[in-house]
Amino acid sequence: MSMQKQDQTQSWSGLGVGTDRKSFLDKVSAQIPDYDAEQAAEAVFCALTEELPGGLVQHLRDQLPPDVRPMLGACHRHRGEEPAKMDRDDFYLMVANHLNAEPENVRLVLHGVFAALHTQIVEAEAQKIEHQLPKWLQGTWAAARLQIDRPA
Repeated sequence: MSMQKQDQTQSWSGLGVGTDRKSFLDKVSAQIPDYDAEQAAEAVFCALTEELPGGLVQHLRDQLPPDVRPMLGACHRHRGEEPAKMDRDDFYLMVANHLNAEPENVRLVLHGVFAALHTQIVEAEAQKIEHQLPKWLQGTWAAARLQIDRPA
């Protein structure tokens, strides 16, 4: 009788499957190597928290590894302000300005951060988030979850 070697994946004790800040940022870097992973994640998280209801942001935060959670906190420029619903152009511009990137590259950044984020949360939470996103952002969220349609 042969014994099969089982691969063990690091995990933390939260609801999601995330491991830690370094592994999350490594996943972001792998997706978008031309951008600073931490800055990209913060830019996307800042804009995302403007779009999602507060309760859903808290559920998402609870699933993240403890050392990633502060990255999902309200953007330092917007603390104390009410989240404002944005249209697509405003959302993309917010991410571009935060990251000091060209607006035409924002979809690539969103896809990269979303793909890394999907590795940190459970599928049920990913689906809840998708349903709360505006239609113009749902496609990028779903494509990143399914690891398809990566922008060039």
